[in-house]
Formats: sequence, C-alpha cells, structure tokens
Amino acid sequence: MRLIATFLIAAVWIGTPTTATADEPITLMGTILKWQYPQSKLSGSEMSDVPTVNADGNRTAASMVCKTHMTTKDSVEKVIAFYEKKLTPNPKADDKTKAEWTDGRAVLISDESAGRPFALHTILVTTKNTSTTLTVSRGSNETETHIHWKHYVRF
Repeated sequence: MRLIATFLIAAVWIGTPTTATADEPITLMGTILKWQYPQSKLSGSEMSDVPTVNADGNRTAASMVCKTHMTTKDSVEKVIAFYEKKLTPNPKADDKTKAEWTDGRAVLISDESAGRPFALHTILVTTKNTSTTLTVSRGSNETETHIHWKHYVRF
C-alpha cells in the first residue's frame, strides 16, 4: 500500500534554528549537528557557495549549501518518526527560536516506496530564506538506512 504522509505546517517554532547572528557564524558541522539523526555516521560532508541567479543569469543573493550523507542501522520508519517529531512546532520554544521563524515554514513529507524494492521517503522543509531536503532510503537487502541531507541558505 502506498502511504503518502503529507502535511504542511505553518510554524513559528522549531527546535533546530539555522539562522546565525554576527556572533554566531554558520559552520558546516554546526549546521549538520542541528539536523543529524542521532548516532548516525556522517560521510561526504561539504559546504559551498551557491549562486542564486535570476532569469538573465545575474546573481541576486549571496547563498550557500551544506550537504552530508548519514547512515544508521535504525529502520526507515524510526528515522521518519524522529524527523516528524523534530519538525513539529514546539509551543515551549524560547523567544530566540520563535523569533527566527516569524515568517513560518512548510514541511512536506512523502513516501514514494510503493511497488519498489526499496523504501524512499523525502522530507522538504522550506522557509523564507532556507530550503532543506532529507532523502531517506533503504534497499530491501541493505542493513543500513541512508539519509541524504542538503540545506540551502540565502543570506
């Protein structure tokens, strides 16, 4: 059965803020740690400039992308449940966290596994200045769940 768990959340709270102040520069590992699945193994982590351009190819904003690959022995279902809980608004969030999400955000989770010999889920988190994608997959004969994470930030 194809299960598509799709939900949008317009939220002002999140437990994993990504906005940095002048006192808190954005770092690759600092950003990854906010999104890392517990006790997962990291590989292929990188941070780079990404030109945000208009239709004429002219740069319109400074931006960057961070990415990494994580693996865990936990099931796909457990990984998805972790991120669903992490991305649910927290009414007890501190004022700094609430202020960072005043423009809200959207969270879309989907399952594209139906009829395939592997599990494939995507999580897309979008705010005014960020876009985060987590692709969670596991083949029927694999012993680990793979989590590919990409995080785009426009300054």
